Amino acid sequence: MAADNTQLFEKHGIKILSPQHPSIQALLAQNLEPVMHGDKVWDSTYVMMDYFTASPPPVGARLMDVGCGWGLLSVFAAKKLGMEVIAVDADSDVLPFAELHAEINNTHIALLRKRFENITTADLRGVHTLVGTDICFWDELQPILYNLIRRALKAGVEQIIFADPGRGPFHDLSDRCEFHLNGRIEIHHCTEPITESAELLIVEKDLQPY
Repeated sequence: MAADNTQLFEKHGIKILSPQHPSIQALLAQNLEPVMHGDKVWDSTYVMMDYFTASPPPVGARLMDVGCGWGLLSVFAAKKLGMEVIAVDADSDVLPFAELHAEINNTHIALLRKRFENITTADLRGVHTLVGTDICFWDELQPILYNLIRRALKAGVEQIIFADPGRGPFHDLSDRCEFHLNGRIEIHHCTEPITESAELLIVEKDLQPY
């Protein structure tokens, strides 16, 4: 079955498959059913793409995308920003969808299946930028992600940027990072491919109090 133009579209310079695309349906037919909220593209992903278009990390630097889901931010960073990318998700059933998006965009991302709490300092060593979009949606994730940020700083990660529409657990995480790690919140607005805004929690190695 041929895909129509509503099933394959391009945003921020990368090709994106809709859930109805035959290639997505083929994965679903293999009983690949993402269960950890990785079954769609969240709006903060597009906001982060827009932010990095204006403020890109260094070309060739390593980026780790945690809770990568369908991998669109990972693919964007590899294809449009020229970064070395590690896409991380705890859900093994979501990683083939990320790999598929890398393939249709003729780019490469490394895939790693790990929960946030199991990402080690060794995993983070050599990473310049750690990112995550819409990943702090439960109260119990706040301390887990705070500890991940601390491990990232210990490993020498230059910047950590998490995006969220502004949920309570994310605000708790942001407040904690602001108090202990000199983190800050920036509100970023975009109009393409959607009119949307997100809060960006930014923590930088050079601003640490120790």
